[in-house]
Amino acid sequence: MTGGRLPDGVLRGAGALLVLALLVAAVPSLGADDAPPWWPIQVKSWYGIYDPGRKQPGQAAVSLNRPKLEEWVPPRAPSGRYTVGVCVPHLKDPYWSAVNYGVIAEARRLGVGVHMTVAGGYNDGALQAEHLRAHLKDGVDGVILAAVDYEGGGPVIKELREAGIPVVEVVNDILTPAVSAKALVSFHEVGYLVGEYVAEHAENTGLDKLRILFLPGPRKSGWAPETLGGFMEAMEFYPGRVDVVDVSWGDTGREEQIRLLRRGLAEHGDVNFVVGNAVAAEAAPEVLRDMGLAGKVAVVSTYMMPSLYDLIVRGEVLAAAADLNVFQGRMAVDMMVRIFNGEVPGRDFPFRAGPFIPMVTTENIASYPYEGLFGPRGYRPVFHLEPGG
Repeated sequence: MTGGRLPDGVLRGAGALLVLALLVAAVPSLGADDAPPWWPIQVKSWYGIYDPGRKQPGQAAVSLNRPKLEEWVPPRAPSGRYTVGVCVPHLKDPYWSAVNYGVIAEARRLGVGVHMTVAGGYNDGALQAEHLRAHLKDGVDGVILAAVDYEGGGPVIKELREAGIPVVEVVNDILTPAVSAKALVSFHEVGYLVGEYVAEHAENTGLDKLRILFLPGPRKSGWAPETLGGFMEAMEFYPGRVDVVDVSWGDTGREEQIRLLRRGLAEHGDVNFVVGNAVAAEAAPEVLRDMGLAGKVAVVSTYMMPSLYDLIVRGEVLAAAADLNVFQGRMAVDMMVRIFNGEVPGRDFPFRAGPFIPMVTTENIASYPYEGLFGPRGYRPVFHLEPGG
Protein backbone atom coordinates (compact mmCIF):
# COMPACT_ATOMS: atom_id res chain seq x y z
CA MET A 1 0.00 0.00 0.00
CA THR A 2 1.61 3.24 -1.04
CA GLY A 3 1.59 6.35 1.09
CA GLY A 4 -0.05 4.69 4.11
CA ARG A 5 0.80 4.99 7.76
CA LEU A 6 0.21 2.91 10.85
CA PRO A 7 -1.48 3.92 14.09
CA ASP A 8 0.86 4.41 17.05
CA GLY A 9 2.36 1.12 18.14
CA VAL A 10 0.99 -1.20 15.43
CA LEU A 11 3.48 -3.88 14.45
CA ARG A 12 3.38 -5.45 11.01
CA GLY A 13 5.37 -7.61 8.63
CA ALA A 14 8.23 -9.71 9.95
CA GLY A 15 8.15 -7.81 13.25
CA ALA A 16 4.75 -9.27 14.06
CA LEU A 17 6.32 -12.71 14.19
CA LEU A 18 8.09 -11.67 17.40
CA VAL A 19 4.89 -12.08 19.36
CA LEU A 20 4.51 -15.66 18.11
CA ALA A 21 8.12 -16.74 18.44
CA LEU A 22 7.14 -19.28 21.07
CA LEU A 23 4.15 -20.72 19.24
CA VAL A 24 6.09 -23.22 17.18
CA ALA A 25 8.14 -24.48 20.11
CA ALA A 26 5.55 -24.11 22.85
CA VAL A 27 2.32 -25.72 21.66
CA PRO A 28 0.12 -25.51 24.77
CA SER A 29 -1.15 -28.54 26.64
CA LEU A 30 -3.96 -27.94 29.12
CA GLY A 31 -3.01 -29.03 32.61
CA ALA A 32 0.24 -30.73 31.61
CA ASP A 33 2.92 -30.25 34.24
CA ASP A 34 5.65 -30.46 31.59
CA ALA A 35 3.99 -28.01 29.18
CA PRO A 36 6.55 -25.49 27.91
CA PRO A 37 6.11 -21.89 29.06
CA TRP A 38 3.99 -19.65 26.83
CA TRP A 39 5.88 -16.53 27.90
CA PRO A 40 7.54 -14.07 27.45
CA ILE A 41 5.54 -12.43 24.69
CA GLN A 42 5.79 -8.93 23.32
CA VAL A 43 2.93 -6.72 24.50
CA LYS A 44 1.88 -3.11 24.26
CA SER A 45 1.24 -1.71 27.75
CA TRP A 46 -0.20 1.39 29.35
CA TYR A 47 0.57 2.48 32.91
CA GLY A 48 -0.93 5.31 34.94
CA ILE A 49 -4.33 6.29 36.33
CA TYR A 50 -7.43 5.24 34.41
CA ASP A 51 -9.96 8.00 33.83
CA PRO A 52 -12.42 7.29 31.00
CA GLY A 53 -13.16 10.98 30.50
CA ARG A 54 -12.53 11.88 26.85
CA LYS A 55 -11.75 8.25 26.08
CA GLN A 56 -12.46 7.35 22.45
CA PRO A 57 -13.56 3.86 21.33
CA GLY A 58 -10.60 1.86 20.15
CA GLN A 59 -8.13 4.03 22.05
CA ALA A 60 -6.65 3.87 25.53
CA ALA A 61 -7.76 6.54 28.01
CA VAL A 62 -5.84 9.79 27.57
CA SER A 63 -5.14 9.80 31.32
CA LEU A 64 -2.81 6.81 30.90
CA ASN A 65 0.87 7.17 30.04
CA ARG A 66 2.10 6.66 26.51
CA PRO A 67 2.20 2.99 25.46
CA LYS A 68 5.39 1.04 25.87
CA LEU A 69 6.68 -2.18 24.40
CA GLU A 70 7.61 -4.78 26.99
CA GLU A 71 7.73 -8.52 27.60
CA TRP A 72 4.85 -10.11 29.45
CA VAL A 73 5.84 -12.56 32.18
CA PRO A 74 3.23 -14.17 34.49
CA PRO A 75 3.14 -13.53 38.25
CA ARG A 76 3.86 -16.00 41.02
CA ALA A 77 0.95 -18.15 42.10
CA PRO A 78 -1.20 -16.62 44.87
CA SER A 79 -0.66 -17.90 48.40
CA GLY A 80 -4.38 -18.27 49.17
CA ARG A 81 -7.30 -20.07 47.52
CA TYR A 82 -9.08 -17.81 45.05
CA THR A 83 -11.96 -18.26 42.63
CA VAL A 84 -12.66 -15.99 39.66
CA GLY A 85 -16.01 -15.51 37.96
CA VAL A 86 -15.69 -15.30 34.19
CA CYS A 87 -18.47 -13.70 32.09
CA VAL A 88 -18.34 -13.97 28.30
CA PRO A 89 -20.88 -12.93 25.66
CA HIS A 90 -21.63 -16.37 24.17
CA LEU A 91 -20.26 -19.63 22.87
CA LYS A 92 -22.00 -19.42 19.48
CA ASP A 93 -18.66 -19.66 17.73
CA PRO A 94 -15.25 -21.06 18.70
CA TYR A 95 -13.69 -17.64 19.29
CA TRP A 96 -14.83 -17.66 22.91
CA SER A 97 -13.89 -21.30 23.31
CA ALA A 98 -10.32 -20.23 22.58
CA VAL A 99 -10.58 -17.47 25.21
CA ASN A 100 -11.92 -20.08 27.64
CA TYR A 101 -8.91 -22.27 26.87
CA GLY A 102 -6.50 -19.44 27.70
CA VAL A 103 -8.32 -18.59 30.95
CA ILE A 104 -8.60 -22.20 32.12
CA ALA A 105 -5.03 -23.13 31.18
CA GLU A 106 -3.55 -20.19 33.07
CA ALA A 107 -5.93 -20.50 36.03
CA ARG A 108 -5.04 -24.17 36.38
CA ARG A 109 -1.33 -23.41 36.13
CA LEU A 110 -1.61 -20.79 38.89
CA GLY A 111 -4.03 -22.77 41.06
CA VAL A 112 -6.98 -20.37 40.69
CA GLY A 113 -10.61 -21.55 40.58
CA VAL A 114 -13.00 -20.51 37.79
CA HIS A 115 -16.77 -20.20 37.56
CA MET A 116 -17.79 -19.26 34.02
CA THR A 117 -21.13 -17.89 32.84
CA VAL A 118 -22.28 -17.21 29.28
CA ALA A 119 -24.74 -14.57 28.12
CA GLY A 120 -26.94 -15.35 25.14
CA GLY A 121 -25.17 -12.92 22.81
CA TYR A 122 -24.51 -9.23 22.26
CA ASN A 123 -28.17 -8.38 22.68
CA ASP A 124 -28.27 -9.84 26.20
CA GLY A 125 -26.77 -7.11 28.35
CA ALA A 126 -29.47 -7.65 30.99
CA LEU A 127 -28.56 -11.33 31.31
CA GLN A 128 -24.88 -10.53 31.63
CA ALA A 129 -25.72 -8.02 34.39
CA GLU A 130 -27.63 -10.80 36.17
CA HIS A 131 -24.56 -13.02 35.93
CA LEU A 132 -22.38 -10.29 37.38
CA ARG A 133 -24.78 -9.79 40.30
CA ALA A 134 -24.85 -13.55 40.84
CA HIS A 135 -21.06 -13.50 41.14
CA LEU A 136 -21.44 -10.70 43.67
CA LYS A 137 -23.51 -13.08 45.79
CA ASP A 138 -21.66 -16.36 45.28
CA GLY A 139 -18.41 -15.27 46.90
CA VAL A 140 -15.97 -15.05 44.01
CA ASP A 141 -12.78 -13.11 44.66
CA GLY A 142 -12.67 -11.38 41.29
CA VAL A 143 -14.42 -11.24 37.92
CA ILE A 144 -12.98 -11.46 34.42
CA LEU A 145 -15.48 -9.80 32.09
CA ALA A 146 -15.88 -9.68 28.33
CA ALA A 147 -18.63 -7.05 28.17
CA VAL A 148 -21.41 -7.24 25.60
CA ASP A 149 -21.94 -3.47 25.70
CA TYR A 150 -19.12 -0.90 25.59
CA GLU A 151 -21.15 1.73 27.45
CA GLY A 152 -23.22 -0.64 29.60
CA GLY A 153 -22.54 -2.60 32.75
CA GLY A 154 -21.21 0.37 34.71
CA PRO A 155 -23.61 0.23 37.69
CA VAL A 156 -23.15 -3.46 38.43
CA ILE A 157 -19.37 -3.25 37.97
CA LYS A 158 -19.39 -0.37 40.45
CA GLU A 159 -21.30 -2.61 42.89
CA LEU A 160 -18.63 -5.29 42.52
CA ARG A 161 -15.82 -2.79 43.00
CA GLU A 162 -17.47 -1.36 46.13
CA ALA A 163 -17.77 -4.91 47.51
CA GLY A 164 -14.02 -5.38 47.08
CA ILE A 165 -14.31 -7.58 43.98
CA PRO A 166 -11.95 -6.44 41.20
CA VAL A 167 -13.10 -6.66 37.59
CA VAL A 168 -10.57 -7.30 34.83
CA GLU A 169 -11.90 -6.68 31.33
CA VAL A 170 -10.80 -9.11 28.60
CA VAL A 171 -10.99 -8.84 24.78
CA ASN A 172 -13.95 -6.41 24.64
CA ASP A 173 -13.24 -2.87 25.81
CA ILE A 174 -15.58 -1.10 28.24
CA LEU A 175 -15.95 2.53 29.31
CA THR A 176 -16.83 2.29 33.03
CA PRO A 177 -14.32 3.82 35.48
CA ALA A 178 -14.88 0.97 37.99
CA VAL A 179 -12.93 -1.63 36.00
CA SER A 180 -9.60 -2.58 37.62
CA ALA A 181 -7.51 -3.56 34.57
CA LYS A 182 -7.84 -4.55 30.91
CA ALA A 183 -6.27 -7.37 28.89
CA LEU A 184 -7.17 -6.50 25.31
CA VAL A 185 -6.05 -5.10 21.98
CA SER A 186 -7.29 -2.07 20.08
CA PHE A 187 -9.80 -3.15 17.48
CA HIS A 188 -9.24 0.18 15.78
CA GLU A 189 -5.71 -1.03 15.12
CA VAL A 190 -7.10 -4.41 14.07
CA GLY A 191 -9.36 -2.69 11.53
CA TYR A 192 -6.47 -0.58 10.28
CA LEU A 193 -4.30 -3.63 9.67
CA VAL A 194 -7.13 -5.38 7.86
CA GLY A 195 -7.60 -2.28 5.70
CA GLU A 196 -3.92 -2.23 4.88
CA TYR A 197 -4.03 -5.86 3.87
CA VAL A 198 -7.08 -5.36 1.62
CA ALA A 199 -5.48 -2.33 -0.01
CA GLU A 200 -2.17 -4.09 -0.62
CA HIS A 201 -3.88 -7.18 -2.01
CA ALA A 202 -6.04 -5.04 -4.31
CA GLU A 203 -3.04 -3.11 -5.58
CA ASN A 204 -1.09 -6.33 -6.19
CA THR A 205 -3.96 -7.76 -8.21
CA GLY A 206 -4.39 -4.59 -10.27
CA LEU A 207 -7.72 -3.37 -8.89
CA ASP A 208 -8.24 0.38 -9.18
CA LYS A 209 -11.75 0.31 -7.76
CA LEU A 210 -12.83 -1.45 -4.58
CA ARG A 211 -16.43 -2.34 -3.81
CA ILE A 212 -16.65 -3.71 -0.28
CA LEU A 213 -19.44 -5.30 1.73
CA PHE A 214 -18.53 -4.79 5.40
CA LEU A 215 -20.06 -6.78 8.29
CA PRO A 216 -18.53 -5.35 11.49
CA GLY A 217 -20.57 -7.25 14.11
CA PRO A 218 -22.82 -5.90 16.90
CA ARG A 219 -23.25 -2.13 16.79
CA LYS A 220 -23.10 -1.61 20.58
CA SER A 221 -20.19 -3.96 21.24
CA GLY A 222 -17.45 -1.35 21.07
CA TRP A 223 -15.07 -3.58 19.12
CA ALA A 224 -17.21 -3.72 15.97
CA PRO A 225 -17.47 0.07 15.46
CA GLU A 226 -13.77 0.35 16.36
CA THR A 227 -12.88 -2.16 13.65
CA LEU A 228 -14.90 -0.30 11.04
CA GLY A 229 -13.31 3.02 12.05
CA GLY A 230 -9.78 1.65 11.73
CA PHE A 231 -10.57 0.04 8.39
CA MET A 232 -12.01 3.25 6.96
CA GLU A 233 -8.98 5.20 8.15
CA ALA A 234 -6.67 2.83 6.28
CA MET A 235 -8.81 3.10 3.16
CA GLU A 236 -8.16 6.84 3.03
CA PHE A 237 -4.67 6.04 1.69
CA TYR A 238 -5.80 3.74 -1.11
CA PRO A 239 -4.79 5.33 -4.44
CA GLY A 240 -7.91 4.14 -6.26
CA ARG A 241 -11.61 4.48 -5.59
CA VAL A 242 -13.14 2.79 -2.54
CA ASP A 243 -16.87 2.19 -2.16
CA VAL A 244 -18.06 0.52 1.03
CA VAL A 245 -21.43 -0.31 -0.49
CA ASP A 246 -23.06 -1.52 2.73
CA VAL A 247 -22.27 -1.81 6.43
CA SER A 248 -24.42 -4.55 7.96
CA TRP A 249 -24.52 -4.62 11.76
CA GLY A 250 -25.68 -7.69 13.67
CA ASP A 251 -25.08 -10.22 16.42
CA THR A 252 -22.35 -12.76 15.72
CA GLY A 253 -24.66 -15.76 15.62
CA ARG A 254 -24.08 -17.76 12.44
CA GLU A 255 -27.69 -17.59 11.24
CA GLU A 256 -27.78 -13.80 11.63
CA GLN A 257 -24.51 -13.35 9.76
CA ILE A 258 -25.66 -15.62 6.92
CA ARG A 259 -28.86 -13.58 6.66
CA LEU A 260 -26.86 -10.35 6.47
CA LEU A 261 -24.48 -11.82 3.89
CA ARG A 262 -27.27 -13.05 1.63
CA ARG A 263 -29.09 -9.74 1.82
CA GLY A 264 -25.96 -7.69 1.16
CA LEU A 265 -24.79 -9.84 -1.74
CA ALA A 266 -28.27 -9.89 -3.30
CA GLU A 267 -28.32 -6.10 -3.25
CA HIS A 268 -24.64 -5.61 -4.17
CA GLY A 269 -23.58 -8.68 -6.12
CA ASP A 270 -20.81 -6.77 -7.88
CA VAL A 271 -18.63 -6.36 -4.76
CA ASN A 272 -15.07 -7.64 -4.95
CA PHE A 273 -14.46 -7.95 -1.20
CA VAL A 274 -16.46 -9.19 1.76
CA VAL A 275 -14.77 -7.91 4.91
CA GLY A 276 -16.28 -8.83 8.21
CA ASN A 277 -16.27 -10.43 11.61
CA ALA A 278 -15.00 -13.98 11.84
CA VAL A 279 -18.46 -15.57 11.83
CA ALA A 280 -19.38 -13.76 8.62
CA ALA A 281 -16.02 -14.67 7.07
CA GLU A 282 -16.46 -18.33 8.00
CA ALA A 283 -19.93 -18.44 6.43
CA ALA A 284 -19.01 -16.40 3.35
CA PRO A 285 -17.43 -19.14 1.16
CA GLU A 286 -20.53 -21.31 1.43
CA VAL A 287 -22.86 -18.38 0.78
CA LEU A 288 -20.79 -17.26 -2.20
CA ARG A 289 -20.93 -20.77 -3.70
CA ASP A 290 -24.68 -20.93 -3.21
CA MET A 291 -25.14 -17.56 -4.93
CA GLY A 292 -22.83 -18.34 -7.84
CA LEU A 293 -20.20 -15.83 -6.72
CA ALA A 294 -17.36 -18.17 -5.73
CA GLY A 295 -14.05 -16.96 -7.14
CA LYS A 296 -15.46 -13.51 -7.83
CA VAL A 297 -15.44 -12.09 -4.29
CA ALA A 298 -12.48 -12.18 -1.89
CA VAL A 299 -13.09 -12.72 1.84
CA VAL A 300 -11.08 -11.15 4.67
CA SER A 301 -11.84 -11.45 8.37
CA THR A 302 -11.37 -8.75 10.98
CA TYR A 303 -10.34 -11.29 13.60
CA MET A 304 -9.32 -14.92 13.87
CA MET A 305 -11.13 -17.93 15.31
CA PRO A 306 -10.40 -21.66 15.09
CA SER A 307 -12.90 -22.49 12.36
CA LEU A 308 -11.27 -19.94 10.01
CA TYR A 309 -7.88 -21.62 10.15
CA ASP A 310 -8.51 -24.34 7.59
CA LEU A 311 -10.41 -21.93 5.34
CA ILE A 312 -7.30 -19.76 5.14
CA VAL A 313 -5.14 -22.82 4.51
CA ARG A 314 -7.42 -23.73 1.58
CA GLY A 315 -7.50 -20.15 0.29
CA GLU A 316 -11.27 -19.77 0.73
CA VAL A 317 -10.58 -16.87 3.11
CA LEU A 318 -7.59 -14.70 2.21
CA ALA A 319 -6.57 -13.47 5.65
CA ALA A 320 -7.59 -12.65 9.20
CA ALA A 321 -6.17 -10.40 11.88
CA ALA A 322 -5.13 -12.57 14.82
CA ASP A 323 -5.86 -10.75 18.07
CA LEU A 324 -4.35 -13.72 19.96
CA ASN A 325 -7.38 -14.23 22.16
CA VAL A 326 -5.84 -17.20 23.98
CA PHE A 327 -3.07 -14.89 25.17
CA GLN A 328 -5.58 -12.21 26.17
CA GLY A 329 -7.35 -14.83 28.33
CA ARG A 330 -4.07 -15.84 29.96
CA MET A 331 -3.11 -12.22 30.58
CA ALA A 332 -6.48 -11.46 32.21
CA VAL A 333 -5.88 -14.27 34.71
CA ASP A 334 -2.35 -12.98 35.32
CA MET A 335 -3.69 -9.47 35.99
CA MET A 336 -6.22 -10.82 38.46
CA VAL A 337 -3.58 -12.86 40.28
CA ARG A 338 -1.33 -9.80 40.52
CA ILE A 339 -4.22 -7.99 42.19
CA PHE A 340 -4.67 -10.94 44.59
CA ASN A 341 -0.94 -10.67 45.34
CA GLY A 342 -1.36 -7.02 46.36
CA GLU A 343 0.00 -5.40 43.22
CA VAL A 344 -1.57 -2.17 41.98
CA PRO A 345 -2.78 -1.90 38.36
CA GLY A 346 -1.18 0.98 36.49
CA ARG A 347 1.76 1.08 38.88
CA ASP A 348 3.10 -2.42 39.50
CA PHE A 349 1.78 -3.85 36.24
CA PRO A 350 0.01 -2.28 33.24
CA PHE A 351 -3.55 -1.08 33.68
CA ARG A 352 -4.04 -2.09 30.05
CA ALA A 353 -1.97 -4.48 27.94
CA GLY A 354 -2.42 -6.68 24.92
CA PRO A 355 -0.34 -8.69 22.46
CA PHE A 356 0.70 -7.38 19.08
CA ILE A 357 -1.60 -8.26 16.20
CA PRO A 358 -0.32 -10.20 13.17
CA MET A 359 -2.19 -10.71 9.91
CA VAL A 360 -2.50 -14.44 9.23
CA THR A 361 -2.73 -14.96 5.47
CA THR A 362 -2.76 -17.72 2.91
CA GLU A 363 0.94 -16.94 2.35
CA ASN A 364 2.18 -17.06 5.96
CA ILE A 365 -0.23 -19.35 7.81
CA ALA A 366 2.34 -22.15 7.99
CA SER A 367 4.25 -19.96 10.46
CA TYR A 368 1.26 -19.91 12.82
CA PRO A 369 0.47 -23.40 14.14
CA TYR A 370 -3.18 -23.94 15.02
CA GLU A 371 -2.46 -25.16 18.54
CA GLY A 372 -0.32 -22.14 19.28
CA LEU A 373 -3.09 -19.77 18.25
CA PHE A 374 -6.08 -21.55 19.78
CA GLY A 375 -5.05 -24.51 21.93
CA PRO A 376 -5.74 -28.16 21.10
CA ARG A 377 -8.08 -29.04 18.25
CA GLY A 378 -11.37 -30.34 19.57
CA TYR A 379 -11.08 -28.44 22.83
CA ARG A 380 -14.34 -28.26 24.78
CA PRO A 381 -14.91 -25.29 27.13
CA VAL A 382 -14.55 -25.80 30.87
CA PHE A 383 -17.11 -23.95 32.99
CA HIS A 384 -15.98 -24.85 36.50
CA LEU A 385 -12.53 -25.30 37.99
CA GLU A 386 -11.78 -25.73 41.67
CA PRO A 387 -8.87 -23.76 43.19
CA GLY A 388 -5.73 -25.84 42.94
CA GLY A 389 -7.37 -27.99 40.24
